[in-house]
Amino acid sequence: MDEITEGAVALLRRDGRASYSDLARRLGTTRANVARRISPMLEDGSLRVIAAVHPRLLGLDVLAHLMVRAQGDVYALARRIAQIDATVFISEITGPMQLVIEVHLTTLTELQTVVRQVRAMPGVDEVAVMLYERMLRSFFLGAEPRLIPHSLDEVDLQIMELLQEDGRLGYAEMSEKVGLSISGCRTRLTRLIDSGAMQIGAVVRRERADAEGLAFGFGIVLDGDDAQALELLLAEPMLEFLASGVGRFDLVATITFRGLDELTSLLSRLRTAPGVKFVNEWMHARVHEERYQNSLNRIRSAREETAAPR
Repeated sequence: MDEITEGAVALLRRDGRASYSDLARRLGTTRANVARRISPMLEDGSLRVIAAVHPRLLGLDVLAHLMVRAQGDVYALARRIAQIDATVFISEITGPMQLVIEVHLTTLTELQTVVRQVRAMPGVDEVAVMLYERMLRSFFLGAEPRLIPHSLDEVDLQIMELLQEDGRLGYAEMSEKVGLSISGCRTRLTRLIDSGAMQIGAVVRRERADAEGLAFGFGIVLDGDDAQALELLLAEPMLEFLASGVGRFDLVATITFRGLDELTSLLSRLRTAPGVKFVNEWMHARVHEERYQNSLNRIRSAREETAAPR
């Protein structure tokens, strides 16, 4: 991935509907240069732009990071775990643990059920859990949404569902599908994004370790203030995910690097940063699932309950 492609993908992670012209202006290049790199990726599916609905709107208040130590056929194990509806991310990793899983659930009781379900699968030796306390950088979770489920009407939900499939869907096609004017669709979409109800961003398909750069995860344990570690991580241009939590680690991050020299440089700075006790790192060797589309049935049910006569 060259610098223009890397820069364009990084910008699309934050704003999946940014035009090629806007990307070119921000990267100091031409529209043609951006289109030549990004269009083929969108066409072959190696880059997807999708909408992610804020989990809070769906009643998903418990978000957790699981690490699995396992023996035997890890690929087959990952495919079994992918059948659990609560999973949004599953990756085979290097190191003493074999899988990283992220789950979205409604209660701690549901989390307990999922952990026990995974632990009971053949080949699983250990499941380590970290509960997310707050997100500092994430595609699927931004600031708390300022909309509540029953404030969303059926047109809002239809727009959200369309954009979960294709985040770059044009306003003209959107208008035709939902029966609203182009300007009306634009206004609705702006409201959904500005309120924090939904984010639209790019997801890179990574079925092998070297696909579009090397993606590494970091688990950081602190014995002091987190300010220095956060400053280092947030300064990384290809930081994809950063969360603080309770459990195995205090901070978890995912960053893509062009080469191992960039990785070792960051590790050196992190390990010597004030407040950092130790850093555990792993490479995402094969990402099985990265699915942020969610059924909006919970929102529809909440609206129906609110509208029902008492």
